Amino acid sequence: MSLIEHAIASSQASEKNHDPSLAGKPAPKVAIITCMDPRMNQLLERLDIKPADADLIRNVGTVVTEDVVRSLMFSIHVLGVTEIMIVGHTGCGMEMFTDLSFEKHLQERTGKLAVTPAVFHFYTDVNDATRKQMLKLRTHPWVPANITIRGFVLNLATGKLTEVSAETVAS
Repeated sequence: MSLIEHAIASSQASEKNHDPSLAGKPAPKVAIITCMDPRMNQLLERLDIKPADADLIRNVGTVVTEDVVRSLMFSIHVLGVTEIMIVGHTGCGMEMFTDLSFEKHLQERTGKLAVTPAVFHFYTDVNDATRKQMLKLRTHPWVPANITIRGFVLNLATGKLTEVSAETVAS
């Protein structure tokens, strides 16, 4: 049985325990931007945050992209989120390449050179990358000044969550 078939069967079996209150309007308290890395799947449990209390926004590399901003605008201006956590992690695949070397990697694997995406947002220092994303949000004109924005790095080897200073990104 494929993993998708297993998921469908499990979903059907769990229908009897479904919480109908989930059909109501969501009211998250925090938006969390993090990586799509499967090692981050248990982040809410690790932080002891109930799923209903958080909008979890994920992409490769924990990058504040146009789509992340689109999601955050809904979280802030419709659902009432007042806090944003950006949680990067050690050992991210985005440290493996540069934009140029990854473009070359893709061209070698596919035989094609594509126009988009123009930037993949690779980085060499997760702390600087997290700080940069914090600054991008803090300077966005649609993010109200009263919104708390804090950045963190989860060390996957030790489990330690360390806060990243909002000071200027190193050059």
